Amino acid sequence: MLRSGKSCYFSNRDTLVLLAVSLIVGVYTPSIVRAAGNLAEGWSVRADSGTGQNNKLTVEGGTYHFMMGGPPSDNGTFYNPGWTASGNHTFTATFTENAKATHPTSYGLMFGGSNLGADNQMYSYFLVRQAGQFYIANRNGGSVMAVVPWTSNPAIHPEGADGKQTNTLSVQVSGDNVIFSVNGTEVNRQKASALHVNGLYGFRVGHRLDVTVTNVMK
Repeated sequence: MLRSGKSCYFSNRDTLVLLAVSLIVGVYTPSIVRAAGNLAEGWSVRADSGTGQNNKLTVEGGTYHFMMGGPPSDNGTFYNPGWTASGNHTFTATFTENAKATHPTSYGLMFGGSNLGADNQMYSYFLVRQAGQFYIANRNGGSVMAVVPWTSNPAIHPEGADGKQTNTLSVQVSGDNVIFSVNGTEVNRQKASALHVNGLYGFRVGHRLDVTVTNVMK
């Protein structure tokens, strides 16, 4: 509380400065959108930038349908607090890109998540994209470090002429190994110590994509 014997006031210039600062904070402060009409019950999305409010997730039976907005909604990491795993476990899902992407962008599995609603968020992810490539990375706060850079692999079905692409992705934690597979074929293997393996798991989908996820096993 401010206490003063004198009147306190802001000039027009002060007001403009405060408004400018507020706008800057609004742009750069990470935000979380929870089930507020756009997301299925129990789900939240963390956008890389912006609010993520234009990203949509519907769940019907075992089918998850993601309709992603464009920047500034940007890429979204979707999670449900009831989806957690530790120790040996396998997370598998089939992804179908329903419409041709406007430019190379990706989608796949998120795992080992923690503090997704805070600045010190952490998780790992395993993605594919249209040209038949995969990518593995760690996120720590605002930093992303590639564990495996974008790499082509014949096991990955590329985007077809009709714009569709379907691939089944799997992350298997087995002892000190994490095995990454696409369509039943191992494409990479890493030490568990090189990744985040225990915690929340979910999905990561790039902006402007229309993606359906089925055959989820967890």
